[in-house]
Amino acid sequence: MSVKIDSANSLSGKSFLNYLLRLMKHIDFTLIFLVIGLCILGLLVIYSTTHQEIINVGVALITKKHLLSIFTGLLFCILVTIIDYHAIAKIAVPLYFLSLIILVYVIFFGKDIAGSRRWIQVAGFEFQPAEFAKITLIILLADFLSREMDKFSNLIYFTLPFLFTGILMFLIYKQPDLGTSMVFLAITLFMIFIAGISWKYIIIVFFLLVSFFPIFWSFLKGYQRSRLLLFLNPEMDPLGAGYNIIQSKVAIGSGGLFGQGLFSGIQSQLKFLPAQHTDFVFAVIGEELGFMGALLLISLFILILWKGIRIAQEASDSLGTFIATGVTSFMFIHILINIGMSMGLMPATGLPLPFVSYGGTFMITNFIGIGLLLNVHLRSIFA
Repeated sequence: MSVKIDSANSLSGKSFLNYLLRLMKHIDFTLIFLVIGLCILGLLVIYSTTHQEIINVGVALITKKHLLSIFTGLLFCILVTIIDYHAIAKIAVPLYFLSLIILVYVIFFGKDIAGSRRWIQVAGFEFQPAEFAKITLIILLADFLSREMDKFSNLIYFTLPFLFTGILMFLIYKQPDLGTSMVFLAITLFMIFIAGISWKYIIIVFFLLVSFFPIFWSFLKGYQRSRLLLFLNPEMDPLGAGYNIIQSKVAIGSGGLFGQGLFSGIQSQLKFLPAQHTDFVFAVIGEELGFMGALLLISLFILILWKGIRIAQEASDSLGTFIATGVTSFMFIHILINIGMSMGLMPATGLPLPFVSYGGTFMITNFIGIGLLLNVHLRSIFA
């Protein structure tokens, strides 16, 4: 199906309103409803795990902040959907350098929380620049790959995406935030693979990653090494580095088929489970809503990822394909690692769960990603 429509850049007043109305007719509401479903599930679980802490002030403050993040994210989603992604790609390089500047600023002047500098405070609000940098990287790589992928037989062009990514990874690692920095690498690998590079380059990258692992290992801090090792046997340090994984597995295992009910989870309500509204929110769902609740959550994620793959396949050009691939891979990595670490199948890297975990910057970033998917979908119809 193809629909003729003018660019938003050339419209004003009543014409712009007509433009928005025509957009509404073809927007992928199924994707939006799936995301809203995840947000509602996340709100229920976050309220369940935090309501006792501030019961004297009515509705939990954390839940209010989470709800505000959802509404803010929706506004960003609408804005990103309206602006043609080709126009967004034109400012990819300035956005990238802006991200670099802010990430350098964070290292030296960011807010220090538990020994990490990951946040900037502006006008009373805190945000995490590394999250927005994920979107910046996706747009930059999509723009570069769509224009230069026919030159990938040249080794210089092949290494440039890794250079762009490596600089961001280094700045984020210095915060320190190892888990987030690894997400950047995974996004790049997914997007380059979709670009159809030669298998010989894929093999070269694989062996380079393996050969550099000892150097990478030597730069890790002690707690980071413990996280990578103890997921195999968390009982080696049950009261230390292995505690989180052990409590998470106990919570999930105690949920049974239908769970212990909201506000009734022993691990979550008695605070045995750490970071229950952020990193280990899946464990709360497993304990309080059981296997069926976890199955519902995973089903919603699978449908969203399937939507992202279809949008990438049906995009009107390679730029749209790469943007949709980047966004989908970003969400897939977070889903895979967060659920995997909650079940003790992956190291505890501190990656939140999209649309479910508490975190304002992360929520807004997720919605920007959905806005890009909706954007690519609409332009594939309007092509």
